[in-house]
Amino acid sequence: MHPKLLLRLAALALAFLCARAPAQHLPLKAYGQAEGLGNLSVTVASQDAAGYVWIGTQNGLFRFNGTGFRRYGPAQGFPDKIVTALVDGRATGMWAGTYENLYRFDGRRFRSVRFDGKPIEVWPGQPVAATADGRVLVVARDRLVEITPRGDGGDVRAYFTPDQIRAYPGLATILSIHADADGALWMGCGTALCSVERGRVTVRDGKDGLPADAWSGILRDGAGTLWVRSATHVFVLPAGAARFQERTPSEIRKRQLLTEMRLDADGRVLTNADDGLLRWQDGRWQLFGRQNGLDVGGGVTAILQDREHGIWLGTLGRGLVQLLGYGNLENWTTSQGLPNDVVISVLRDPRGILHVGTRSGHAWQVPGERRFRTDPAQPAYATQEWGSMALDADGHLWAGTYGGALLRRTQEDGRTALVAQWPQINQVLADGGRVWMATEAGMHVFPATAPLPAGGNEPVTDAVADGCTDGRGHLWFAGMSDVRRFDGRAWETRSYDAALGGAEILSLACARDGNLIATTHDGLWRLRPGGRATRIDAPVLRDRFILNAREDSRGWLWVALDVGFAVWNGRHWRTLDQTQGLAWNDSNGRGTYEDRDGSIWLITSNGLSHVLHPERLFASALRPPVIEEALRGNGPLPVGDAPMPWRADQIVFRLAHLQFDQGRGWHYRFRLLGVDDAWNDTVQPEVRYAALPGGRYRFQVAAVDSATGEQSAPVELAFTIAPPWWRSVRFYVLCALGVAGAFVAFHRLRLRAHRAREGKLTALVRARTHELEQSREEMRLRALKDGLTQCWNRVAMMDIVAREIEQCARSGESFALVLLDLDYFKRVNDTHGHLAGDAVLVETARRLRAAVRPYDAVGRYGGEEFVVVLPGLNLPADASRIDALRAVVRGEPVDIGEGNTLAVTASFGVVAFTPGTPHDPVALLGRADAALYRSKHAGRDRISYAD
Repeated sequence: MHPKLLLRLAALALAFLCARAPAQHLPLKAYGQAEGLGNLSVTVASQDAAGYVWIGTQNGLFRFNGTGFRRYGPAQGFPDKIVTALVDGRATGMWAGTYENLYRFDGRRFRSVRFDGKPIEVWPGQPVAATADGRVLVVARDRLVEITPRGDGGDVRAYFTPDQIRAYPGLATILSIHADADGALWMGCGTALCSVERGRVTVRDGKDGLPADAWSGILRDGAGTLWVRSATHVFVLPAGAARFQERTPSEIRKRQLLTEMRLDADGRVLTNADDGLLRWQDGRWQLFGRQNGLDVGGGVTAILQDREHGIWLGTLGRGLVQLLGYGNLENWTTSQGLPNDVVISVLRDPRGILHVGTRSGHAWQVPGERRFRTDPAQPAYATQEWGSMALDADGHLWAGTYGGALLRRTQEDGRTALVAQWPQINQVLADGGRVWMATEAGMHVFPATAPLPAGGNEPVTDAVADGCTDGRGHLWFAGMSDVRRFDGRAWETRSYDAALGGAEILSLACARDGNLIATTHDGLWRLRPGGRATRIDAPVLRDRFILNAREDSRGWLWVALDVGFAVWNGRHWRTLDQTQGLAWNDSNGRGTYEDRDGSIWLITSNGLSHVLHPERLFASALRPPVIEEALRGNGPLPVGDAPMPWRADQIVFRLAHLQFDQGRGWHYRFRLLGVDDAWNDTVQPEVRYAALPGGRYRFQVAAVDSATGEQSAPVELAFTIAPPWWRSVRFYVLCALGVAGAFVAFHRLRLRAHRAREGKLTALVRARTHELEQSREEMRLRALKDGLTQCWNRVAMMDIVAREIEQCARSGESFALVLLDLDYFKRVNDTHGHLAGDAVLVETARRLRAAVRPYDAVGRYGGEEFVVVLPGLNLPADASRIDALRAVVRGEPVDIGEGNTLAVTASFGVVAFTPGTPHDPVALLGRADAALYRSKHAGRDRISYAD
């Protein structure tokens, strides 16, 4: 056989294998017992109309609100253990099945549904379906029953008559049920497939190309194709076809305990396999498993697509897994063939080959393949950091490295040659037959046919940070605070020194409108002709390090940050970070690259991410939160206009935000109209009010994107409290009658004066009461703050630790408590004076507050000791957060006045609280203190963890 033909066949085989096994790394978020999921063997999953995710397991039923799981057990009317079915019946609410009963959730409790006075036993598989007209169909131990909900109960009847079962014996053994949108029903019946349409029963079996099997899963896709699944087979009936076709993937070799089939947002079929998840795409099955970072333990047992089109997987023994960014975000690392996870640059050539520059050289990917390749037997210089790439007119790939090497890779043989050596090359641009280089020692061109004047006849010798090519083919280069343009004939220099305040330009990008986008240490700028510059400002950019920014073909602005990426579509900002599936939060190198199809590659220092459909980032607005519970004392808060009797009980609102594609970058904004019209912010999912006086109140709450400042529509709950008896109208009437009687008995004039005095006294008492309440609140807040550092004081921190222990004990979450002591602080006071010591304390407190999340707590424990409470932190997995606190304390010397600075370090003691930890704040602080003293005895400036 001809060698070229062999190579083509080998390439086709490799592409086929890669398509069978998608190689990209899946960004995952696993949920288990730390989040309150008491049992890790998931059996079923569903989402209700409010947005809650429900999880059935082999030992209990759980509801997830985005923060933690709540178990529903006997106290909520659900005494059974093994959950076999979950389905949202649209307007009829959530239905749950077990081996013993079928239950319907009324919003507070589960109620058992019976048939002929007996429990409805539901076995695993696909036993429940909700129809478009509100009915619920349930397979009750082989029999199909129909439920028409009414109030708290419903009408239950057998779906098939005895005559129908005699005519079609398979209807006596129903395994699964599926309802089409047009009302047609499909069922696994016996070893065949049955359908019911307009009362007519049809049996599909071997004569229709469908072998005898137990068909436990049924699905209709967007193209009208009917999919059926057994433990070991998959068959389809295309729309309009008469016979079934087999689509059994080779990855199904074992008999599945539970078969699952679902459609994703793009209409692709998902089903479970032996070792992971299968997806039908482009006419073949793709397997996601261990090679993609997906470890499903004993197998996938449930597949759920939520209302934001995210995918959740229930596993046997590994809990619940969320596929972050599914359908829109792909990640690529060394596991997929990259030579290094530190990615720097990306470029696609005219043949469609994608080139990636990394810290260890170059990799490339052929269209249709799912892995990257590297060129074999390349010289050492080819494995340098490929900081920038460009293509010349002949299709050769040019690369500039941070080591100063100019490399050329020929497209014919893939060999890389060293062309020239300069200082660090920041950018490479191709202009016809020339290659331009922005280096730390000025601009250079290859071949060097003429000097490069900078507006005059002097060569450019200063450092050039970046460059770009505009829509007219003109070249732009940034050096210090000047920008130089080359139009193919002459150079023009523009100075932005005054507009940028002398700041150095770090990166440069050409915008579609002819302007430039530049970054400096101070922020992001739009550079205009005439030396004018306009700052691009947004909450998402503040207090962030901006690596660079690029404008795509849509006119959208992509900004690479030290905490991920920010995107501006001309109306709204969106952020992308690891909580939404990004490979890593630290952007790197060229930041972003727009592919031919409009998709965006995001470059990080720990992998490469690919946004397949950027428009989906803006597809869903921030959803309103939900008020999970409104409590008054030990019972529910009565809502509405009917007044409730006044009591001195607290009123508590418990909140949840049921939007799972937004990561954790949000908080709540609330107010209680009738008490305070101003909005308040909190990261805690609970709001409390002390005993309220009589009146009509409206509690309003909205969700806020903490990064962009975007706020959802508010939700509201209204309630009314009757005034206490001594402030009631009846009481005032009795008082008035008494005064009137006294007036008649004694004297009209005297009574009139008495009334006037009483009115003044009442007004004075009310005013004084209001002043005292305000003064008491101000004194309470002052008493909880440290006067020097404005952190929480010791009393407040003890209350915060106790409250966090109580909350974590209830929710099953964990948190970390950090106790740190400034090293050799006495020497600061003794050597530099107490003012210097105060400056060190104030700056340390400022750094700690800036380094923690909005809902973390920082307090001054005493003297030079600080305490930090970090909710939701799991140790040792999140130990890097503690390392970051130590780094921020010791990062920069502290300014102690008069031009003097002082290096500061601290010793840390860390203790983790888990639900099993004793609920004693003093003991918890004692353990952190013991760990702190180990750090001191070990030499200070270090972190020690409690046993």
